[in-house]
Amino acid sequence: MKLPYEQAEKILAGMTLEQKVGQMVMASIEVTEMDEKTRRFLRQNHVGNIILFGKNCVDRAQLARLNQQIQDEVTSYTGGVQALLSIDQEGGNVTRIRNGATVFGCAMSVGQTMDPENAYLTGHIMGNEMRELGIYFDLAPVLDSCSHEAVNPVVGRRSYGKTPEEVALMGGAMARGLQDAGILACGKHFPGSGDCKVDTHFAFAVEMTPENVIREQYLIPFRKAIENGLGALMTSHICYPALEPDRLPATMSKRILRDLVRDELGFDGLVISDGLQMLAIAETYGAPNGCVRAAQAGCDLLIVGNGGDNADPDGADVQTPCIQAMLKAVETGELSMERVNESARRVIAHKLALGDMQPNPDVVSRDWRAHEAFAAALAEMAVKVERDDAHMLPLPKGALFLSRISRARLGVEEGDHLVAGFAPMAARLTDGEAVEFADHPDLDALKEKIEKAPAVVFAFANSMERDALMEDMKKVCEMNAKTCIVCLDIPLMAEELTFAQTLITSHDQTVHAIRAICRSLQAL
Repeated sequence: MKLPYEQAEKILAGMTLEQKVGQMVMASIEVTEMDEKTRRFLRQNHVGNIILFGKNCVDRAQLARLNQQIQDEVTSYTGGVQALLSIDQEGGNVTRIRNGATVFGCAMSVGQTMDPENAYLTGHIMGNEMRELGIYFDLAPVLDSCSHEAVNPVVGRRSYGKTPEEVALMGGAMARGLQDAGILACGKHFPGSGDCKVDTHFAFAVEMTPENVIREQYLIPFRKAIENGLGALMTSHICYPALEPDRLPATMSKRILRDLVRDELGFDGLVISDGLQMLAIAETYGAPNGCVRAAQAGCDLLIVGNGGDNADPDGADVQTPCIQAMLKAVETGELSMERVNESARRVIAHKLALGDMQPNPDVVSRDWRAHEAFAAALAEMAVKVERDDAHMLPLPKGALFLSRISRARLGVEEGDHLVAGFAPMAARLTDGEAVEFADHPDLDALKEKIEKAPAVVFAFANSMERDALMEDMKKVCEMNAKTCIVCLDIPLMAEELTFAQTLITSHDQTVHAIRAICRSLQAL
């Protein structure tokens, strides 16, 4: 993407300090329709960019209308400079637009096909739909490797593969698909989450990986993507002592963001922070101080949202204090004007290069059925009958389905449960019976029902559910030999389930994945 820096410089020259800092801010809002409170917040803080969450997305018509309202409001106080609207639309459980756009499977479900064309088309379709809706910045793909078959709480099925080479191939293809559709793609989380077992949403994290491993493994997908024109990088909040002896998170490290990203890798795209309200930053440095230090280190865009779908809209405003801290830091000389100008210029140049970012007024009438068919075909490829030693397939009618009630999870997946629940949907599709439970099934009350069922299907969604429900699953298998365990996650999550004579893995719990599971259950 050729960046019009001269034009951006002319715009920058006419801006106040408040407007320049506003161009560095990526704020969240709590609404599905613009209201006076939101207008006042945006205008008073000169907010230049918005990150959207599931809480902002109802359907196509509503989302396009909201995005138009945001553009109208922001351009009214920026002298016509458009807002860059971003979203985490990765696929799988990190899918913010769940109604009105095609829901694809997670990165690992696409990655396991080992066909980069599948990843490219996924990105291209996602990009075309987002562009029509007025969203021009997708905070995807994840370029972290799920290395050593370890599943850390940050990566897991969000990764395209177990090796850096697989991630470079598939994640790079997804990024190209997005950008060929006219959307800015963002590789995350630089320089790579690797083997970190701590989720920075909740705690400070230190990654003790040696420098040679970071350079020779973690950086491979990022380096390849940069060479192929990647538009943006998102920083990790993890601390990497091998790269940053002062033990600062990557988000705050000049050694990482300036020396490595800009000077060594030659990256001239946008560097965007991960959410600075995440506890790795907020509880260690404070979000306002974190913003200043991230800007000092080289972040161009600062995500200073009040949080995702679980944020309290009436709670304390963490955004305004962050913006005020930035302004004060410039006034005191703690944050240089040169640093602000550099980032604001780069942000504006990218906006100009993206062109008109208004939503398409005809988006509601667009026929995306072919997109859904492609997503369904990918889901079909990801579902696997791992074994059927009990010879219970095809599933008889009247089977009993057990699963936890779908609920909002914390962290990056917060609020983004994709279906009302596995058991009700699967039972409806297979002419069976569903039993949902909050934490554990009441096996004493269900004993007769389980024993008399022609077959039982017991599903779990992730490693936490697997561990919590392990004993329940064992007991159900003992009660009824015709029991199938369904892992709505990657196959690695099912390796400990040696007691299950029939086992299916799906990588995902999207609607398409559940339909594919049901077809596998019913297949001869």
